[in-house]
Amino acid sequence: MTRRASLSSRLATRAPRRSRWDAALRYGLVAVAFAAVTSSLPTSASAEEKAAPRTVPLGVTLVEVVRELNASAAQLLWVRLGDSAGGTLLFRADGGPGEVRCGDDCAVEFPPLLAPADAEPFADWSPVRRPDGRLQWAYQSHPLHTWSREEEPGEVATNVGLAETANMKLAERAAAAGALLPPPEWRVARFEPARSVEVPAGIAARLVSSAQAVVLTDFEGFTLYASDGVAENDARTCSDRGCEMDWLPVPAPALALDVGRFSVVTRKDGSRQWAYRGRPLYRYRGDLLPGDVHGRAVDEGWTMAVLTENFRPPRVAVTALEGYGDALSLGGMTLYTGSAFEKYWGGRNLRDSFRNAYDRGKRLGGDACADAECLTMWRPFHAAVDARSTGFWEVFARRDGSRQWAYKGYAVYTYAGDAAPGQNRGQATYAFATLDGSSEDIERAVWLAELGGTYGGAGVYWIIAKP
Repeated sequence: MTRRASLSSRLATRAPRRSRWDAALRYGLVAVAFAAVTSSLPTSASAEEKAAPRTVPLGVTLVEVVRELNASAAQLLWVRLGDSAGGTLLFRADGGPGEVRCGDDCAVEFPPLLAPADAEPFADWSPVRRPDGRLQWAYQSHPLHTWSREEEPGEVATNVGLAETANMKLAERAAAAGALLPPPEWRVARFEPARSVEVPAGIAARLVSSAQAVVLTDFEGFTLYASDGVAENDARTCSDRGCEMDWLPVPAPALALDVGRFSVVTRKDGSRQWAYRGRPLYRYRGDLLPGDVHGRAVDEGWTMAVLTENFRPPRVAVTALEGYGDALSLGGMTLYTGSAFEKYWGGRNLRDSFRNAYDRGKRLGGDACADAECLTMWRPFHAAVDARSTGFWEVFARRDGSRQWAYKGYAVYTYAGDAAPGQNRGQATYAFATLDGSSEDIERAVWLAELGGTYGGAGVYWIIAKP
């Protein structure tokens, strides 16, 4: 829970653009009416200060809830929490913070999400003690539960999303009559990091895919970075046309006071700038769109302003591919996912056009590539025996008994045709199902057609794994 701000702090940090007065405060156009407390300028940040906690505990997943649209990429509605199988997590809305209101009989229908005996609180997560002595995970003080009536992982959350957006333009797959929805006192556990972070006006906490983390952003959604240096020594890029700042200071209003872990530092020119945990905050000029993180490796003195870090399997990184933007890689080699043919029109290679419905990927499982011939080119990203589904990464069981990593519901592969790191020769390739082969081939073609909802052809479409 966040602490209550003082009256003056709330006046100085209310949401922007509500009035001319707020706008004046934001851009520093109002004369300073009283002396604002400013922090001393930092010289460096320790590794401990830079370290960020995990976004979720081991065994807890993050799942994108989408609404599928006619012939275009699915529309992201929100992100939810899931158990290790991706099942919907719920909490009771009629309980107080940390209060366990689902006892013996209730817990039969709504099993608690148990925490290890040695679980410790971190970020938005805390273990709470149940009447039987076991520990249960709570998110933002809400004890979490699964629901025994849910048959397909995420079914309940998807139905809630479909019901909420039934009137969306071009909406498809409306929630069926009688679809499974939570009882009135229960809510789907949505992943909402901004609810528990005390931030100044104009700054937000968002899940940024390319950062693989929850990071601070400005009011336009651009990633913010923290500097180890003093505020007046900003790096500049110079040429015969002059100099430009690579790092743009995040301005603080003239009357702003410290908010939570945010403080105000005074720059050499007298202007005021926000700092987080003592480190001045900046935007990077090279970030052209919200969600870009091009400043992540420009200078070791600047790092993304990370609040929590998402789980990633060993050796997995985010790599920039020319023409495609950021992609996931394994030891530098591009990672891919395969999905059943769907009726998309245009734009498959455009930014944010790679999103597919989670439930379709779960039903496909590890069978995007299942036969020996396919496996000579598409190599499953195998998971260790003790690997656990966490965050956007899940562990799928393959037909041969091996375990494979999946990202956002889709099994992940490398491509044999990529000879060197950074290559993506498997991007946008089609593997058509055989309709004139054996009965097994025909069954697979029919299954893929039903899974993708297409009837003019069936097969698997391979794309780079976008973060």
